[in-house]
Amino acid sequence: MLLQGLALRAQEGAIDLRGSVDERAAPDESAAVSTTVDPTKELQRRDSVYELQNRDSVVGLRSTLNAASAEEGSTGLGTAGRVTPIRVFSDRLSAAQGIAESRGESLDSSVFDGQTAYDRAEGIRLGSFTITPEVTVTGGWTDNAEGSSSGTSSRLYRVAPSITGTSNWSRHQLDFALRGSYIGYPEEPSQSDPSLNLSTTFRADVSASTTATAGLGYNYSREDESSVENITGDNDVHELTGTLGFTRDVGLVSATLGADVDRTSYTSSGGSGSTSGRDNTLYSANLRLEGNGGAVFEPFAVGSLLLRRFDKTCNDTICENRNANGYELRGGLTIAATPKLTGEVSGGWRIEDIEDSRLAALQGLVVDGTLVWSPSRLTTVTAGLSTSFEPTDLDYVSGSIIYSGDLRAAHSFSDRFVGEAGLGYSYRTYEGDSIETNTLTGFVGLTYAVSRNVAFETQYSYTAYDSTSAGSDYTKNSIEAGFRFRH
Repeated sequence: MLLQGLALRAQEGAIDLRGSVDERAAPDESAAVSTTVDPTKELQRRDSVYELQNRDSVVGLRSTLNAASAEEGSTGLGTAGRVTPIRVFSDRLSAAQGIAESRGESLDSSVFDGQTAYDRAEGIRLGSFTITPEVTVTGGWTDNAEGSSSGTSSRLYRVAPSITGTSNWSRHQLDFALRGSYIGYPEEPSQSDPSLNLSTTFRADVSASTTATAGLGYNYSREDESSVENITGDNDVHELTGTLGFTRDVGLVSATLGADVDRTSYTSSGGSGSTSGRDNTLYSANLRLEGNGGAVFEPFAVGSLLLRRFDKTCNDTICENRNANGYELRGGLTIAATPKLTGEVSGGWRIEDIEDSRLAALQGLVVDGTLVWSPSRLTTVTAGLSTSFEPTDLDYVSGSIIYSGDLRAAHSFSDRFVGEAGLGYSYRTYEGDSIETNTLTGFVGLTYAVSRNVAFETQYSYTAYDSTSAGSDYTKNSIEAGFRFRH
């Protein structure tokens, strides 16, 4: 019986070829073993001993991922027309965790989340919630504070507070995340870049086969100064989102019926109110059918009905009515080869048929994806793809389509020292005009845990912007260093 158990253990090791957290082996079992030992219980005992011995090792045990901070798809590392900070590496893991949970599984705790383990946040227990506060303060320099073809160099400083919370309920779950960032330029004080993101998600297990989810979010950021719609160069973007969905497992199929509302408005940073005819609300009703057979690869299909309504139906000199009706169809695969590979990829077609006959329909290919690959217990690679349809107020132009993608990798050199690198790309094209833009971004960052609550961070980032609009091209180099404080 014991030999059978050891053979089973060897088979499991052959499946996960990523190696262990360190090279220390489990303790030698030299004591005599009765021939009546249950091999399954023996393996469980060995796993428990091994886990206790490695609890303070390089990776450690990751706390529950926060669904409210999940990063689905990609923004090309903070581009896509808005000045937004690079998302935390673990946000992509949170999205992968949601995908795994929809399959009745869980992302393996051995998947490295990009965080230094030595100062891993413990959080504060407040009632039935665990609250995790954090703030990062850095200083540095950039050769293009404006992010434009005429930009000038400046020192910079960044203050980035965040607070996340997760319920400790036995059945349902409520998560929230609040993150802010303020980048100031002493030599160019008018070019400061503030941003704010607030989101919350709630999941209720209605029954063994039915789950209800709801979410609210608010996002504030500055519009990229090189955007062709941002004539004054000081547009602020406000986005308010709401989601509601019900998922039910029916045999080998899982069905999700949902509704989304996405409200976007643009204001001047000078406080003069709305500055754009692009203010609109997008309503969508969605149906997703997904295989539920427990295979590594499961197909899914998504159909959406779209309704976009603008605040002003006559918003420019030629009085164009940009209200639109449309649909989106996608098909793809979810991947649950945990712990090595988790995520989903899809492709399809989307069309928004604009009511004004002078404007062509805004339509095009849609690609989306979220992937997490764990080649070893010390290294994680993530990738994202996303497509977004954006309104415009340019005369005789229907809108724009943005395709974004990124690839990121994080590696743990020790429990105190972590390195990360990323590369992102965004392509934007306008329907009804020859305008095209390309944005390439990249960064390299290092983190060293100084103490149990403080870590030193440094990062270099690069942006190259290319546009068919004359005089818009630019490059930007930035370097900064500072400290992260968390509990």
